[in-house]
Amino acid sequence: MTASRTRASRVATGLLAAASLVAPASCSIVAPGTPAPGVAGPASAPVALSGWKLTLPVAGPGGTAAGVDPARFSPPWLTEDPGGGLTFWAPVGGATTANSSHPRTELIGLDAFAAGEEPHALTASLSVAQVPTDGQDVILGQIHGAEDIKSVPFVMLHYRAGAIDVVVKRKRSGSAADRYPLLSDVPLGARFDVGIRDNGNGTLTFTATEGERHASTDAPLPAAFSGATVRFQAGAYQQSETAGTTADDGARITFHALSTD
Repeated sequence: MTASRTRASRVATGLLAAASLVAPASCSIVAPGTPAPGVAGPASAPVALSGWKLTLPVAGPGGTAAGVDPARFSPPWLTEDPGGGLTFWAPVGGATTANSSHPRTELIGLDAFAAGEEPHALTASLSVAQVPTDGQDVILGQIHGAEDIKSVPFVMLHYRAGAIDVVVKRKRSGSAADRYPLLSDVPLGARFDVGIRDNGNGTLTFTATEGERHASTDAPLPAAFSGATVRFQAGAYQQSETAGTTADDGARITFHALSTD
């Protein structure tokens, strides 16, 4: 695979280009130690792989990205951190799924739920060791379509060049989306906490904490996804638009804690 490889499918990147609306005034920075509204703090226990399957950046029997169900450690793509966390490695030149042009090493939740009908949250404590050279962007967590809309991204939590923000797709097709900024200037290697929550009442809540900084913002649940079957995903879903020139170009993320409810 070479840098000249054409990437015909640009699902996640198309959303980023169209995400022209900035979060409304509901976005707030609150005092250190203040609990995130509607989102519990991240779990402190070692990360468990139960309840997940795994997508790898290597070709499976069908030629697209391989899957591991149920999820298990798969060196060098998914390894155990000495502290009990999970380290994800996704090279820019890896294999992709059928509906994306971006290689990933990503957990996919086995338990789907109906968007907007009950509270559901993903919370995590993590650190980003490496981002792809092109774009410096990686998706860390998602609320993603399942079953009949399994190819449709919905909510995407990004780390890009030190900034943490969330992109919410407006419709099930097309690239229209809204972007909700959370924190900026989060350095590589810094540990931070994030949360994405479907409040079950037609709203979403996103949070991020790094050091003494905490940000929280609310967003409406797009009507197109109300009642849709969705699931959580988490890992290193790098967003490089090139295949890279070296084998070590990509995204490396460690989840020190990860929980869903």
